[in-house]
Amino acid sequence: MALNTISRIHSKGNYRYEEHVANAALSPGHLLEINSSNKVLKHHSGSTVGEALFAMEDALQGKTVDDAYSANEVVPCILPAKGSVVNAMLYAGVNYTVGTILESKGDGTLTSGTTYPIAVVEDSECDLTGSNATDTLHPVRIL
Repeated sequence: MALNTISRIHSKGNYRYEEHVANAALSPGHLLEINSSNKVLKHHSGSTVGEALFAMEDALQGKTVDDAYSANEVVPCILPAKGSVVNAMLYAGVNYTVGTILESKGDGTLTSGTTYPIAVVEDSECDLTGSNATDTLHPVRIL
């Protein structure tokens, strides 16, 4: 993977900040859901309704978007308002273009789909179809 030049999950717009304990390992930019124990985990059902809730970097602890969380760690979370831009984890294997509508892949990433849209690709093409492509943070605008 190329050097990550994204330094924050929040890019622009209004949002609500929350903190939750991780139920399992996850990374900044993953789409999350809250379970019945009030813990967060990667949104685990593809093509289903998903709340726009994303894991953020823990900048107050000196961590970056490249620092993952383990189970039982406190995870800063962003609930972005409609029209806000965040850097979300896009699923590898798809060529995303500006305006591609995104929904949950079911593994904490977003992928193209219109059944239960959450966001759209914001600014530039993101081709993740190469054989060595990995899930990648990319700017998306919340619907």
